[in-house]
Amino acid sequence: MSNQNTAFNLEATKVYPWFAEKLREMAKIITQSEHQATEQGASGALALSAFINNLNEEIKRLENGKFRFLIIGDFNRGKSTILNAFFEQNLLPTGATPTTAIPTFVKYGKQEKVLVYKKDGAREELSFEQYKKKYTLNSKDVRSQMKRLSQSIGEWLNPLNYAEFYCPIEVLSRGVEFIDTAGLNHTEEENQKTFSYIQESHAILFVLAADQQFTQQEEEYLKRLLGVKEEIENNEAQKEMISAGKSIKKQIRPIFYLINKWEIVEDDAKKEIHDYFVESFCECLDIKKEEAEKMWGDKIFNVYAKTALEKIKEGKSLEGTGIKEFQKRLSNFLIRERLMTELMQAVYIAELVTSKVESNVDDRLLVLENDVKTLEEKIEKTKPCFEFMKKIVQGLEKEVRREKDACIFEIGEKYNTYFSNLVLNFEREFEMPSVSGLRDNQREKYTEDLKSKLAHYRQEKLDEWHTISKGILLKSLNELKDSFDQEIKEYSNKRNEIREILNQQDFSVQNRTQLITHQSSSSEETRLNTANANAVGRMILGATGGTVGTVAAGIGGATIANLAGAHILLGTVGAGLALTPIGWGLFAASAAVGGIATLWQRHAEIHKFQKQMQERVKREFEKLLDPDRVLALKEQVGNSFDPFGNLAEQMSKDVISLETSLNNLLESKKTTEVNYNEEVKRLQTFIADISAQLQIIQAEYNELVIATT
Repeated sequence: MSNQNTAFNLEATKVYPWFAEKLREMAKIITQSEHQATEQGASGALALSAFINNLNEEIKRLENGKFRFLIIGDFNRGKSTILNAFFEQNLLPTGATPTTAIPTFVKYGKQEKVLVYKKDGAREELSFEQYKKKYTLNSKDVRSQMKRLSQSIGEWLNPLNYAEFYCPIEVLSRGVEFIDTAGLNHTEEENQKTFSYIQESHAILFVLAADQQFTQQEEEYLKRLLGVKEEIENNEAQKEMISAGKSIKKQIRPIFYLINKWEIVEDDAKKEIHDYFVESFCECLDIKKEEAEKMWGDKIFNVYAKTALEKIKEGKSLEGTGIKEFQKRLSNFLIRERLMTELMQAVYIAELVTSKVESNVDDRLLVLENDVKTLEEKIEKTKPCFEFMKKIVQGLEKEVRREKDACIFEIGEKYNTYFSNLVLNFEREFEMPSVSGLRDNQREKYTEDLKSKLAHYRQEKLDEWHTISKGILLKSLNELKDSFDQEIKEYSNKRNEIREILNQQDFSVQNRTQLITHQSSSSEETRLNTANANAVGRMILGATGGTVGTVAAGIGGATIANLAGAHILLGTVGAGLALTPIGWGLFAASAAVGGIATLWQRHAEIHKFQKQMQERVKREFEKLLDPDRVLALKEQVGNSFDPFGNLAEQMSKDVISLETSLNNLLESKKTTEVNYNEEVKRLQTFIADISAQLQIIQAEYNELVIATT
């Protein structure tokens, strides 16, 4: 298998590498300048290593960026066949009977191999063929064992957790990953596992079959999927972000519906089948017929996966099979609707670094022509300012730790108390629906009533907890915000005071710098602004990726409440699917089917059944008190304070960088004769190069923003 396969060539996967490369070029420009600054006649390094590290960290993040797609569908819908058509080769097992027995992650690897992870922590490495023979449902061994032991698919495969397919396919090397799930309603455990993958996916591919239309099971499963997806996205509380005057709206994970197997449908039946799908989508998605029809080519695609594989063997184009059309739409979605918020951080890091370079160059030019004695006197005068700025940073760092620890402790205590009391009081507070007077044919109504009551009770309790926990968190975050607002003002004042000290001279270095700049390039706008009062503000704006930095610093119109979004606390509490409205609904339904159906005519035992149901629900709530769940909650609370910690860290880097830069200049003047004119030209070129690189990055990002409007 060649790793040059470019069949599934998502253009979106080239975006991360492009931005990473531009940031790498920016880091290279700074590194070269810092090296030149130590040569004979130069004025010494500007102490920008910490900001080079910022660039390198962002480069690493971009290079490790993933594009994950979750593939969902019932058995025999052709999920694996569609993937094989994407890759233009028979990679995953396919057949006339169900094949994907456990969730399969398709990833990049230099060599073909399969890793099977078991629930006991063991791991097994196999070749593709070994895996197909041993673990797919087409395997004779699996089928014979199932028949001999009379076990269900889920029970036979219960020891297995998931498998990872590693393939040397070029597009996978750019971060694309697929999660090929087991069929619908395989087991409830597998259903919950499938839903747990939603949060880490960029998009969902829901595979249907033209020859089986929309089955009732698929409709019910899709409704569950939509409910769980909506809850996850609401809990993430992704806030609207602003960049360059453009609004970046809350990101969601779309569901693309791939209707497969059209090649086995008679031509005269296709219109009728299409109309049936339209009606089903109208019912499931609660939309009108006109809206459903417009979804074709945007969210719904007719796919001929088997035909596509046959065309691949014959060396023919895949046009008309629906594969290429869908790939193009998927790529457009990623670029236009998903990557913007993820790329915003890269842009802000570039702006932060450029701002810091300009600031340090400006400060360097103010004292570049000073003799050693004058420079020593100025540095001595700045020391109290530096000490004051360091104390500000240390104080902020200490306050972040204090507020963070106190908040984690308080929320942890409240959490344990709240849910412990909920468990103790559940039987008294939650009243089971009455079965008095219900006839046998009304079991379904009882189930619906139970589902509704459980969902309402669960939501009521979680909403109440969210109100409690969010209030605690907001109080801490707002106190930190107030502290940062005040201390940043003091910090900025001292920063400007240092600049005033450095600028105390008879001859205006600013005018001389501007003269040289004008003489060398009168048509270009110089960025050597030696009185840039916004240097600190721009440093703060980019300190933590722009959005959170803006919130933390009190700059712009963002509100601190966004840092305490529902995803921090409610998402943790609702992590167990059995405690989501949809999960509870199924839980209630399965319990009713297993209990009421057999007890319906024996009313004396109904009370016993209801008591058992209450106990089961109590046990679900008790899971919320598991140490791992509590630890996860505390970690998420702690993460809410990261923007403030990051901002304090950037302020610390700023102090150290400026102080070190001045000392480097003094050392250079003591050991060599600094060539003023050449240094100004070198620094001017440095600024021009770094600014040009930033403009390239901003221009590309703005083009992507425009494409989304």
